[in-house]
Amino acid sequence: MKKLLCLLLLFLIACSNHESEPMITKEEPQEPVEELLEKEEITDIPQEKQNLEIEFILKDEIITLNTKNITILGSFLKTVKNKQSAIANMELKKLELDRLYLLSFNCSEDTCSYLLLDRNEPNRSFLIDDLAYIKEINYSPEESKLLFIIETYHTDTYKVFHLEDWTPKSYEPKLPEENIRIENAMWLDEETIKLEYLLRSDNTSHEMTLRQSQKALFD
Repeated sequence: MKKLLCLLLLFLIACSNHESEPMITKEEPQEPVEELLEKEEITDIPQEKQNLEIEFILKDEIITLNTKNITILGSFLKTVKNKQSAIANMELKKLELDRLYLLSFNCSEDTCSYLLLDRNEPNRSFLIDDLAYIKEINYSPEESKLLFIIETYHTDTYKVFHLEDWTPKSYEPKLPEENIRIENAMWLDEETIKLEYLLRSDNTSHEMTLRQSQKALFD
């Protein structure tokens, strides 16, 4: 019985340590990044720091991702044949809000998978899209929401992500089920978005005002 209690205690401690490990760590470079890049002959190519960590050298900081605590990224790396090549093709972009980053991975030609990362507590991540190209990101006036303009193989679309709830929300009305190109997107206020798009079938321009739907996103 004592052995069983000791094993249970060790298991609980291990679980607690795993949950407390940060998903993202930020370091200030010990020397200017420009000099660091010149010495190591690296541009912005990510490096595998340890088996479970990926390091990105950005303009004014060094970011390390712990893939053990980013389930989607960890699972992706377990499935690829050439792990080093997959890591080298990743790109980490620092967004305007200091805590937010956008990771592109699993890229093929002009499309990638996109993972939104939050460095603050709790460390959070969300898969924004797969097999797409995010060509624009707009913040709402109070910076509580993100508007992603997304280009896919067939058409353009958008996604609105609420940072406080850490989830995408559905907006209305729906875009036409045709091949369109979103030419301009802007927040009118914290709740309203104006989209200007081109209908490719007849090359006509249209406008649309979007507001949050009361229905669930995947209804």
